[in-house]
Amino acid sequence: MLEPRITLLTGDRQIGKSTVCLKLVEKLRQRDFEVSGLITRRTGAHDLQVTEIHSETTYPLTLPHTSDTGLIVGHFRMAPDAMTRSTKSLDACFPTQVFILDEIGPLELVRGQGWARALKLLEHFTYCVAFIVVRPELLARAIWQLPMSFFTVVHVTAESRDMLPSSLLTVAANACSSPEYEAIGR
Repeated sequence: MLEPRITLLTGDRQIGKSTVCLKLVEKLRQRDFEVSGLITRRTGAHDLQVTEIHSETTYPLTLPHTSDTGLIVGHFRMAPDAMTRSTKSLDACFPTQVFILDEIGPLELVRGQGWARALKLLEHFTYCVAFIVVRPELLARAIWQLPMSFFTVVHVTAESRDMLPSSLLTVAANACSSPEYEAIGR
């Protein structure tokens, strides 16, 4: 059995990793690929929203920074209900051809919370290719916790971010056209 491919997207904060993921989703849908996962977007200094790609549902992932509840992670106060909802939605992501997770961070890789379940779901190999966003400072931890040893690291930079969605589409198309994967997600 051919192992699914995992591509780790990394780069400086606010360089455009989420934008690359959103543009990739658009390109994948134009080509009728089945795509699922979660994309996080910053909507303010202390605010995040999450989009469930497979249901196209978007909702706040954080509480106001002045709130007394929620788990503090960096500059953000994570909303417990939103974290539970988005974590549960990970199960609905599989099987799929393309899985995108933006992002796994300290909550998952250091504390084993948040969307850490995604790392376990990737072990089931019910996808052709996965694109996972991870911060540069957590890259080694992510690699160590991956369910396989075959992966690629792509650095998102100001110079590369505009061409990356097309390049990643090619990666997805090649992975999904492999005879071993043709039945996944369809």
